[in-house]
Amino acid sequence: MNAEFDTSSVPYLDEILSYLPIEAEDTEDVSAYLKNITNLIALNYKYEQYQFAYFGLHLLYMTYIYVTVWKISKIHTERYNDAVCFARTYSGRNNELDFENIGSVFEYSLVSEKELPKIFKIIELNEGQIGTIAGLVDTRNDMAHASGKFELLTEISFNTNANSILSSIRNIHNCMDKPLRKWYEDFLLQLCNGEFEEYTDFNDLIFEKMIQGFNLSMVELSACNKMSLQKLRTDYPQHRELLKRFENDLSQYCQNNGYITD
Repeated sequence: MNAEFDTSSVPYLDEILSYLPIEAEDTEDVSAYLKNITNLIALNYKYEQYQFAYFGLHLLYMTYIYVTVWKISKIHTERYNDAVCFARTYSGRNNELDFENIGSVFEYSLVSEKELPKIFKIIELNEGQIGTIAGLVDTRNDMAHASGKFELLTEISFNTNANSILSSIRNIHNCMDKPLRKWYEDFLLQLCNGEFEEYTDFNDLIFEKMIQGFNLSMVELSACNKMSLQKLRTDYPQHRELLKRFENDLSQYCQNNGYITD
């Protein structure tokens, strides 16, 4: 689908997209997938096909789940590896997924949509919120059956269900705050230790290692921009100027690309 449709007319869509990767680096073309799904949502919403628009929103939601699980695997590797020992793939597909060497976030689609979110216990998502994810899967499944009728017929019903997806994403994102801080601090320590010396332009570093390398979303990049680096500058006074320059460049990068959120 090459045409682009106005996403601003679809309630909650732009905010949901702000939690998804800006430009993912993946063996699959995540960015193209997200763009096509987004266009389908906007098209169906425009013609009041609310149930099909909702199906698209749920695809975005599950992509967010997959990407977030992948990030957890990189930040809390040992706990992730322990957790996936108990994760069950769909029947007959046990040998198709190497949890420790995920090539594409879409490989997580081999795991039950209700089973995978249990990994969020690592980031202290509570049982009720994990149950909400399973409930949203059930809602989507109930609508997907050929029952001879549609469940979402009005804009109001679409808004209610779309808001449930956004609320769940917000809850997961809030629990990812500490892990994201840990990742960003480790990233900055790598910078201080000279691991990115080949980058003479911090814009390239931000794009290749943060946006592509860690699949950061607009909201996550904005959160990194808002984090104070004072403690690091105090702990590593010899790198004070380097950290200050990176902090300024990141802020400018976010402003130039419209990634700073309220």
